[in-house]
Amino acid sequence: MQCGEFDKRNKEFYKKFNHRTFFENLLNLKTYDEPIIFDVGAHKGESIIFFREIFQNAQIYCFEPNPDSLKQVKKMNNSNDKIFNVALSNYNGKADFNIQDISHLSSLHQVNKQSKSSLGYAEKEKHKVITVDVMTGDKIIKDNNIKVVDLLKIDVQSNEVQTLEGFKNSLMVIKNIIVEVSFYDFYKNKSSIFEIEKVIDGFELYDIFEISKNPKTQGTDWATLIYRNSKFNA
Repeated sequence: MQCGEFDKRNKEFYKKFNHRTFFENLLNLKTYDEPIIFDVGAHKGESIIFFREIFQNAQIYCFEPNPDSLKQVKKMNNSNDKIFNVALSNYNGKADFNIQDISHLSSLHQVNKQSKSSLGYAEKEKHKVITVDVMTGDKIIKDNNIKVVDLLKIDVQSNEVQTLEGFKNSLMVIKNIIVEVSFYDFYKNKSSIFEIEKVIDGFELYDIFEISKNPKTQGTDWATLIYRNSKFNA
């Protein structure tokens, strides 16, 4: 569909920007600077590699409850990384964590066996349950005496709202949030933009960074949204 000038404007955007320039502009930093980045749902370190290619000196706090996935992060052996084998949510304690046979789908939330948007995976999925430590972002920031977080990245498979609730007392020190929001019915828990924006009052939507469309339902499974703290961008 062509409407107005959006096709032309998009082409101009991609000529001007790439991932490096986009995040340099977002964080208002240069590649040699030392931003503090929280990688919540680090999995096997994919986001660490992504952000390290842009900001070589970044100090990255990595949070991943799956110990098998975390082994890959530890192999990176970067002295600027701080690694936590925990899940982040809105309380401190313990929880069951569901490790899926497709590891990046692992979550604090159970799979919805009646899912219509999982392309058949939910019906045949296999997983194991382990007990993991759970912490709030507020506790991490307080315990580590962190004064500012340049970027909070959240990819937690339908636990987005609860994870952000765990930062409710620290939002004033977070400059930018990039969060993958799960819209589909794959998990028993679902998120919404409305619920997320109720938690992060004072942040403004800056960009819809990525969208994953579903070939079965024609809907959107998930989208990655970027929010900026208006306090730092007044």
